[in-house]
Amino acid sequence: MSREPDHEGEKGDTMPTLVILLLAALLAEPGRAATLDEVLACVARNAPKTALVQTVVLTAQDRTGQERVHEAKLMARRFEDGLGRVLLRVEAPADLRGTAFLLIQKEKGSDMFVYLPELKKVRRVTTRSLGGKLLGTDFSYEELERLFAQSRQGDVKLLADAEKDGRKAYALEATPAPDAGSAYTRVTSLVDQQTCVPLEIAFYQKGDAPRKVLSVDPARVTQEAGIHVPRLVVMRDLERGTETRLETHAIQVDPKLPNALFSRGSLDKDR
Repeated sequence: MSREPDHEGEKGDTMPTLVILLLAALLAEPGRAATLDEVLACVARNAPKTALVQTVVLTAQDRTGQERVHEAKLMARRFEDGLGRVLLRVEAPADLRGTAFLLIQKEKGSDMFVYLPELKKVRRVTTRSLGGKLLGTDFSYEELERLFAQSRQGDVKLLADAEKDGRKAYALEATPAPDAGSAYTRVTSLVDQQTCVPLEIAFYQKGDAPRKVLSVDPARVTQEAGIHVPRLVVMRDLERGTETRLETHAIQVDPKLPNALFSRGSLDKDR
């Protein structure tokens, strides 16, 4: 999500996970416009305190309508230094079982690694490969880093209030830092004023039309252990005419997860 200027990479602000989409109700005085600080603060209030586990299904659909389905477990943990780590481990289909993605948040930036069972090798995701697709879906590594760790946000500003799906929304615009290696010139977000869940995130490469749009179905947002969980997230690549649906089927808030689970050395272990 978007971040306030000069706060790039600030640790302890949010829980880094597709819980990048988990936000709380904003406490603002009636009749007073919310400030950027207040909008960002509700992200932190709604994040799990320590950890999150989600059972998810990723369905990638190409322009002909053919689908490829992946079942995975998404785990996130905030460490003692306030920074977070995210692990995505594929459970199905059988030919991809054990494939894993690990994101380690740093004070500035993030380290990302991918494990491919057929190669029996862990490889680092470099700046040059940030635009690569995860599991052939419409989520790139850069978008995952932005959603999970929010470490490449650059400058952010609060725009005029908007409306999405009949709901009032706060509008944010982020300009990636010049040295971030981003594929995008700007990223805009529409955040539901009632639940503070982002209803839409648009990624722009050039011009006024977005290249990709991530959307959340407000009817599929549930409350679990005090946090709002978007159960259906859709990423659409408008240029290629493809889309990927991410559905959450089960969730655990603040379970106990061992630190060792979120290490590079654990990626080649099918757990």
